[in-house]
Amino acid sequence: MTLKQYDYETIAPFYDVLELNGKNEYEKINDFLDILFKKMNVSSVLDVTCGTGAQVIGLAKRGYTVVASDLSESMLTVARKKAAGLPITFHKADIKNVQLGSFDAVISIFNAIAHFSKVEFGEILDNLGKNLKSGGLYVFDIFNFAFFKEGGFIGHEFIDRSIEHEGTKYVRFNNNTLDKEKGVMAVHQKSYIQKGLDKALELREDWDMQLYVAAELRILLEEHGFRVLDTFGGPGVPFDEEKSLSVWIVAEKV
Repeated sequence: MTLKQYDYETIAPFYDVLELNGKNEYEKINDFLDILFKKMNVSSVLDVTCGTGAQVIGLAKRGYTVVASDLSESMLTVARKKAAGLPITFHKADIKNVQLGSFDAVISIFNAIAHFSKVEFGEILDNLGKNLKSGGLYVFDIFNFAFFKEGGFIGHEFIDRSIEHEGTKYVRFNNNTLDKEKGVMAVHQKSYIQKGLDKALELREDWDMQLYVAAELRILLEEHGFRVLDTFGGPGVPFDEEKSLSVWIVAEKV
């Protein structure tokens, strides 16, 4: 099954405001990673879906050796600008075949694996293992299918973002559908970006997300050479099978 993809090239200039609305959420993620990595003696990290750099910049500032990759050149352009002066190496590369060395940890945050079918994710896990030292960690998150299936899914159009940033208004609508058999959510999103009273820029995106329950992830990881060490419902938050919006996995290469 081929999933419809998100156009990061178009959204890149607005991504940080629309997706990283406010600093608190991604700083919580970086704090969580820092605590985890210190506990597990991690010093080198590869981010295979670095986007505009939310994690790699935070980790580099905390003293980790960081290498970053992403498939979108436009997202990398934003990340490089934000990371100016920091010792981060950026590469344009595909998570499916990226080969950048041997690291203590690999990360892919913000539902990155949702862009791939289950078969593709298995292939990705095989490839990520090649970028990890023995006993290295893979940390990732994905929306929790059980949450949506058990009543958490919103079946009508709703506003999920409405903010003003540096004199520009950002409003985003979602109107999604969920295939409860395949665990695929079709996302239909439109955003309006308006500076002052100028004519608003309208952006429309339609893409698919492959969702998982925690048990599926555990089995898939074990089939591809990983052992799950811990499962969270958010950065450092206990996981609840039906109430957690997301599944956060810490897995070890075996």
